[in-house]
Amino acid sequence: IILVVFHHAAQPYGPGGGWWIAAEPYNIIDYVVLGVFMAVDASFFMGLFFMISAYFVPSSLERKGAAKFMKDRLVKLGVPILVFMVFVFPAMGYLLEGKPDISLGHLWYLELLLIFSGAYAAYWLVKKPSSKAKRAFPGTTAVAAFAVAMALVSFIVRIRAPENQWAPLGLFEPFHLTEYVMMFAAGIIAYREGWIDAIPKAAAKLWSRVAVLMVILLLFVGAVTDSQEFSGGFTFASLLGSLWEAFMCVSMCIALLALFKNRFDWQSPMTKALANNAYTVYLVHIPIIILLQYLLIGIPIDSLFKFVIVGAAGVILSFAFSHYAVRQL
Repeated sequence: IILVVFHHAAQPYGPGGGWWIAAEPYNIIDYVVLGVFMAVDASFFMGLFFMISAYFVPSSLERKGAAKFMKDRLVKLGVPILVFMVFVFPAMGYLLEGKPDISLGHLWYLELLLIFSGAYAAYWLVKKPSSKAKRAFPGTTAVAAFAVAMALVSFIVRIRAPENQWAPLGLFEPFHLTEYVMMFAAGIIAYREGWIDAIPKAAAKLWSRVAVLMVILLLFVGAVTDSQEFSGGFTFASLLGSLWEAFMCVSMCIALLALFKNRFDWQSPMTKALANNAYTVYLVHIPIIILLQYLLIGIPIDSLFKFVIVGAAGVILSFAFSHYAVRQL
């Protein structure tokens, strides 16, 4: 969630695409640093969110039953969507652009998570899949095949759907939809087959190295494609970008899950409090980030420094607002 806050903090200061605040001038260092940071983030962090969310769906569904599970999902995910669509985003649009903005904004994630959860609940009602059964973690070939399949389907979708092209009302971005569907499915299967508890040390080491290699290769991919790897279309650049992003996503997710399972399997009172606020921070951070970006308009400092200021202050203020205000209601 801290990465998400920093990612949105970077939007006006590098190659981030459309945003509430107009893009500011940036130099080549800003472009490379923030471009790499945002490309790596976008390749995996929402996919990992979908996987982690899906990991907890089967146990919740089995414990509550389909009706109560979906009722709880509608309250936890649907109510914030309505509040932001009806009140928050129209007000922000009026203040920043002089006209109300009716969209999902960053809550497209909640909308897709609600749809995915409903689809799995319907499947569960029909199929009644068996309880959790431990199986070996997939081998290197199987994981690589999963990444290749993700890349190829993404490439096909991106022929007509370049990056930052959204469905009406911001319902979803087709460019990344394949990744989100497949990572959600992977989270369901990972729970059922006990994969996270069974990541072998050799697999963790291998895919961690692949993740590091993918970060380095991004500069090569950008140079070979003239920075057109995420432009979509029936091109070699789009195919190469789809392959890079799929392997970046899969390798980084495995690497991070293994790292935190093996090295950070503990929780202090501070980290517990931060974890408890993660969902609320996702909801409230956008208005806070945009206010900070607005306050820095016209300040004569480099865009990279503005990114650091907005990101650091945004994380602190978002967690503080969540912990001391929103979660007290």
